[in-house]
Amino acid sequence: MQHLRCYCPQRLAINAPSKIPVGEFLHTGSNANSVVPPFAFGTKAESLQRLQPVVTAAEIPEICFFSLSEWTASRKEILNTLRHLFGNQALAIRSSAQAEDGAKNSMAGAFLSRIHVSCHISRELEDAIDQVAQSLTGDPHDQVLVQPMVGDVAVSGVIMTFDMVHGAPYYCIDFDDETGRTDVVTSGNGVHKSLYVSRYADNSMIRSPRIAAFLRLARELEEVCQCDALDIEFGMNKSGQLFLFQVRRITLATNWLPINERHTQRQLSHAEDFVRDQSKRRDGILGERTILAIMPDWNPAEIIGTMPRPLAASLYQRLITRSVWCRARAAMGYRPLADTDLMLLVNNHPYIDVRNSFNSFVPARLPDTIGEKLVNAWLARLEARPELHDKIEFEIVPTCLDFCFADDFNTRYPDVLDAEELATFTAALTDLTRTNLAPGPAGTLDRALEAAAGLDELKLEEITGSPAHAFLARAEFLLAQCEESGTLPFAIVARHAFIAEALLRSAVRRGALSDCRLTAFKRSIRTVAGNMVGEYTRVCQNQLARAEFLGKYGHLRPGTYEITSLRYDERGDLFLNDLPSRPSAATPQFSLTAGERTAVDRLLAEAGLDVLNAEQLFEYARKAIAGREHVKFVFTRTLSDALSMIGRWGELHGLSRDDLSYLEWPAIARSLSHPVMDDMNSYYLDMAETARQNLAATHAFRLAHIIFDVRDIYVATLNRSEPNFVGTGSASGTVVKLEANTPTSINIRNMIVCIENADPGFDWIFTKGPSALVTRFGGANSHMAVRCAEFGLPAAIGCGDQIYQRLVVAGSIELNCAEKILRPLYAE
Repeated sequence: MQHLRCYCPQRLAINAPSKIPVGEFLHTGSNANSVVPPFAFGTKAESLQRLQPVVTAAEIPEICFFSLSEWTASRKEILNTLRHLFGNQALAIRSSAQAEDGAKNSMAGAFLSRIHVSCHISRELEDAIDQVAQSLTGDPHDQVLVQPMVGDVAVSGVIMTFDMVHGAPYYCIDFDDETGRTDVVTSGNGVHKSLYVSRYADNSMIRSPRIAAFLRLARELEEVCQCDALDIEFGMNKSGQLFLFQVRRITLATNWLPINERHTQRQLSHAEDFVRDQSKRRDGILGERTILAIMPDWNPAEIIGTMPRPLAASLYQRLITRSVWCRARAAMGYRPLADTDLMLLVNNHPYIDVRNSFNSFVPARLPDTIGEKLVNAWLARLEARPELHDKIEFEIVPTCLDFCFADDFNTRYPDVLDAEELATFTAALTDLTRTNLAPGPAGTLDRALEAAAGLDELKLEEITGSPAHAFLARAEFLLAQCEESGTLPFAIVARHAFIAEALLRSAVRRGALSDCRLTAFKRSIRTVAGNMVGEYTRVCQNQLARAEFLGKYGHLRPGTYEITSLRYDERGDLFLNDLPSRPSAATPQFSLTAGERTAVDRLLAEAGLDVLNAEQLFEYARKAIAGREHVKFVFTRTLSDALSMIGRWGELHGLSRDDLSYLEWPAIARSLSHPVMDDMNSYYLDMAETARQNLAATHAFRLAHIIFDVRDIYVATLNRSEPNFVGTGSASGTVVKLEANTPTSINIRNMIVCIENADPGFDWIFTKGPSALVTRFGGANSHMAVRCAEFGLPAAIGCGDQIYQRLVVAGSIELNCAEKILRPLYAE
């Protein structure tokens, strides 16, 4: 009778059941002195048994397995044998089907596993085996694998030896080092850490000893299995011992397109040189080094995405990150920077140069010696707390003097400045804040709103006929107007909104008003979105013409800088639903209580910000927050019209919107002064095709969300983000994921909406009655954060890659803003 195959050499004699000869059910593998034959994959259990005597980088827990036919014929004997072998140990009962873990199909997760099964409780063990057996295909040769549970688990995870989707040359490691469970990564039920390690990375690039151990295991398995496309499940106990749970081939490997590994290696080398050079000292810039990140400051991940097409990226540079960002801050009293680029593109991946960003938050009157210390300290705090990369203005850099400045600075930077230097910094920050808070038409807030009003009133004659050159010239004119009278004043108003938010949050922390009262104040601010929802309802009630609504809001598009994203007035599905469910049209009123007024006045006087009183502070905040949304609405209309002009120009030259999206704006605009001396269509189509191929190849190039030094070029960590919770409300229920061109007729009523970024073009969702909003990217003061605060809609803004993907896959989630809870609604 050979119904149970085991590999557990320590138990050969002492634990064999007395009624069955050892040789009949124990297969101990190769003799230590025999030659190990070439490795051949079998079932999950067979592969582990063949690996057990040869793998040195990890231990494989004792293995016992049997077929379904053997379980049917000898159930009692198998149970007795398992009890003798494992005693009182907790067991893992796992599938090992013939159709599982094959070269063409992995069937990962298709069959049941049971863990923490008691070996000495016969009914529990038998039931667990039955449940696993019944989940299999019915093939009598399918197997059940039994192993003891690994105790004191500190880390569990999965290693893919190549990027599973694209076949890019990276070790892709997902692991959980918090729960002590072995199934968090494979089940998708928990938050875990992810990193990509280039297959070309030198060992010196690996900072973590345990990551180095994971890689040693992966490389050994590649050599033993004679296969470099492996899917490996592993664990590590608290003593640092690695355990191997499973190895199988990556079945998607047959779908991978050929990758020029030499080319990829060259790209990594170029990126390494670029990061090293970028981190060197630079004339006129404070700070010993820099950090590159995708979400601080003007947050390209939120606005244009982590891999934007060339037209969108170049327009964002033109309108924001080339000079507008620092010109606006200089106008408000921050350190002037001469047309310094804020955003860099590393192989089509946009990054904020954080050193440049931090320089722009130093008060202009502050001596460089103090500014240098501050910038270095801010960079060090970000490196120590990378999860704060989307909360720079609230958790890293004091960009104004708020009511908690002294305590926060002493807690975060206790030894950075001496007493005299701190006094100088405090005085400079106080002066900057007082100047910007001072009411009156001469202030930068009122002047910025006035400049944007000029753009709002801009009227141009319609272009008649079909002169391609005229459409392109109009696009350039609109972009120039948008820069000077749109994005520049918007950057100023947005900075004022940040100052207001910082002051109000710190007033809550000091007890001058409650969180609920701050939420009530924000709900009392009427913005463009509130007006749009009301007018949308009037259209649905036949009280307002569609043409009038679209004349006002038709320019909005979910991808503000993306030409392929449809405008509202280009969509035929905006009004296909029945009358929408929407928030009340009435804007709630807010007024300070006498106690709140007294408390805030006391804080203003204490901070030296007595250029205004409590009532004026809240009016300032109202004007800044509503003004920011209005100016954004105005400049995005001008930008959207410019994109339409570019589209018309392209259409006349046989270029689709998709083609145009792969062209950089300077390359297009150059033809206004440098005529193309060739067929226009062929010239730009060739350029677009080259860019299309380059961007496609970029998908095989993995970069960290935050790059601290050159090691992060080769070891790309995907940092987890802490969501920015809006308000104190809660919601639970079904998730619906929306993308840029999702039909607006989709039913999202009473559902939790998930979107990639907090773009104004998604304002239509507020007309459809969602129960909550979750975004992958976005900051505490982002567009959607303001919208949700206005409508009292519970939201988690900027929850990051891992949490976002987990929630979308879950299908239903719970969000509780007051308790800062965001999690799937299923048993873990």
